[in-house]
Amino acid sequence: MVFAVLMFLVGTVLGRRFTVLVLAPVLLFAAAIAVGIGIARSQTAGTIALATIAAVTCLQIGYLLGLGVRRRIKPGRASRERSGSFADSSPARRPAH
Repeated sequence: MVFAVLMFLVGTVLGRRFTVLVLAPVLLFAAAIAVGIGIARSQTAGTIALATIAAVTCLQIGYLLGLGVRRRIKPGRASRERSGSFADSSPARRPAH
């Protein structure tokens, strides 16, 4: 349960920062960690499979949520940057004569 919540949060951060190409290696890594934890706890194969599916699913749902947050925040951030005090200032370098 805690691992699934952690994967949800990791997915949200990845969705905010990276493209979808980062998701495949992270999914494999999360599945390997879930299987490793299950083996270390001497759980049955069914329990390990359910924990792995839950972790991967939470990672993907978190990624989609992170994409939504990035999409919602980005337009507001871009308009703030354009309206800053340096937007209409003169160039930093003087023209050569």
